[in-house]
Amino acid sequence: MITERRGRAALSALAAVSLAAAGCAAQQNRPAPEATTSPTAAASSTSSAESAPTTTSLADAMRLWEAAAGEHFTQSSQALQQVSDASAAEDAAALGAGCQKLHDTNTVGLQHDLPTPDPRLTERLQRMIDDINTATHACVRFVLAREEVDAATYRDYLARAVDHLHEAKAILDADLAPR
Repeated sequence: MITERRGRAALSALAAVSLAAAGCAAQQNRPAPEATTSPTAAASSTSSAESAPTTTSLADAMRLWEAAAGEHFTQSSQALQQVSDASAAEDAAALGAGCQKLHDTNTVGLQHDLPTPDPRLTERLQRMIDDINTATHACVRFVLAREEVDAATYRDYLARAVDHLHEAKAILDADLAPR
């Protein structure tokens, strides 16, 4: 049985991550601009099939990346909600399943969307993914063995992941800001 104190601490951390992840997922509703061909690329090409369109700005490139990666942020938010609900209900099986889904969504799904057009954002998201990986492995170990050290590791690394996600969101917002 998941203790009430552990459940509340995990729930608080998960709620924070869920809100932050949902904020990134909401970003995907921004219209993605169509890629435009630079005049230099168009002039140097003898055939339109030979040159690929290039984006004209970091903001355009970020919008395109965001549109592609947005589904993984949405899935991550849903997995976090599943973990949060399972923790509140003290449902160990659902907690384990939610942690596995959270792991796969981030360490497989979002990892596949890296790198981003901004190396600073890529670095923050990679740190977040690494910390979620550690947190979810500790979560599964906690479900199986109920060791306090696993619960503490899970909470600590999930909090770190939240910090990295907030930093990533700030970078993304800055990259998308009109200049």
